[in-house]
Amino acid sequence: MLDPAILMVCIATLAIVTLASAAPKWRHPERFRSSLAAFALLPSFAVSPLVRLLPLLETLAAIALLFPAARAPGAGLLIALFSVFALALAINVARGHTDIDCGCAGFLTAAAHTPRIGWWHVVRAALLIALAAATLVSPADRALVWFDYVSAGACTLVAVAAWFTLDVLLANLPKLDSLRNS
Repeated sequence: MLDPAILMVCIATLAIVTLASAAPKWRHPERFRSSLAAFALLPSFAVSPLVRLLPLLETLAAIALLFPAARAPGAGLLIALFSVFALALAINVARGHTDIDCGCAGFLTAAAHTPRIGWWHVVRAALLIALAAATLVSPADRALVWFDYVSAGACTLVAVAAWFTLDVLLANLPKLDSLRNS
């Protein structure tokens, strides 16, 4: 059992983060296509259909989280998607193929440095899996009061801000490495 206010935070945070992750894939399909191809895990004929399918699945799953009747399938789909993402990241990091823009920062990496993935990206995907799993936990049986909604809103804002801060830190790791090596 999970406190219903905490469950609201998990659901809202996951929905916002997932929709924010899907948005650049919709806006920049050519960059997402390049990113998928760079992972070198798919046959070339599978890349183009996935460029539209993956953001569609992410969007539908994030929206499904907001409706109690559709929450379990939506969370299950997100767990599956994030697991595939984590596996793809882990395979490429393990084989040393790290010069990939995973799109975590919305394909906004500057041309001045090469985007890279690392084990922190795998940890990030694992955190998303855990957050999606938390949305499947049944809420404790207690009535929500006005302060629960205020608390859930504030906690969601903090969680989303922390998440996007993590994205910025991961996007800037190559710059930090170049500073250390200069």
